[in-house]
Amino acid sequence: MKVFAFVLFLASVGSGLFAQQRRAPPPPPLPPDMDCERLKGDRDLPSQHSATILKRGTEYYLCRPKADAVLASAGTAAVVVRSTQTISCGDGSTEDCIRQDTVTERQIEGLADKTDLWKYFDRSVPSKADLILQFMANNRANPSPQIILQVQDSDSAKLVFYESRTITDIENDVNRLTDHFLTRSGRAPLRSRAEMETERRCTAIANQLALSKSQYETKLNDYNFKNTHLLDAQMEECNLHWKEWVCLKRGASEGFVSYAEQWNESGQELQRKLKLEFEELKTMEEQVSMLRQSTCR
Repeated sequence: MKVFAFVLFLASVGSGLFAQQRRAPPPPPLPPDMDCERLKGDRDLPSQHSATILKRGTEYYLCRPKADAVLASAGTAAVVVRSTQTISCGDGSTEDCIRQDTVTERQIEGLADKTDLWKYFDRSVPSKADLILQFMANNRANPSPQIILQVQDSDSAKLVFYESRTITDIENDVNRLTDHFLTRSGRAPLRSRAEMETERRCTAIANQLALSKSQYETKLNDYNFKNTHLLDAQMEECNLHWKEWVCLKRGASEGFVSYAEQWNESGQELQRKLKLEFEELKTMEEQVSMLRQSTCR
């Protein structure tokens, strides 16, 4: 009887051990630095150089680095340029000073605008863009001048792309950095090159129209003010040519006000200028009208 009980005990222990051996360990977690989606059914996988298929248990996952997910989902982008140059401080010290290089900044902005960037992203202002592309250049007169392109995700403030290179030809450098970033993004183009050129032309016309309207409205307001405040305008004109005391009112008697003899000359000069401004306003109005007709719809 004892032997039989002992056999039953061994059988129960053996079955438990066998069950433990059959129970598979839990699959390892998915990488925290990757965004993964579980693959379901038959489907064509996207051809992305940075995508990885991982197996966890009986499931398969398509995983991409988080930076790739940001680049794939971003819809808008903005370009920001910072450039500095080293100069002599001019105070007799041996140290150099650093100042903003606005000439190079404008040059890089123009070059970046001519790349294929807007073929893959919609243009936006930095305050509203999904991605901020920041070009940074330092001192092209330096023996080792550098240009950097770093791309920042607006939501997380994390860098999703970074590359630096020694400046050789600034146009070639900007083109190469942009091309490398677009290749890294793995995005499909949103528009053709012809569509991109049309959009660029329309943007340029719209910007020119906005500038022309602003200049026209400013000049028109100034012209109207002078016509409705002739004495003030004549005083301002008088002060342009003579000292202030010459333009002041003289003694008044029985309602009569006198001025220096130069007062009449300033009035004549004011009327001459108003006629010229009127003709200039007509020309500006015609230019605004032509730009409106050229605006893309």
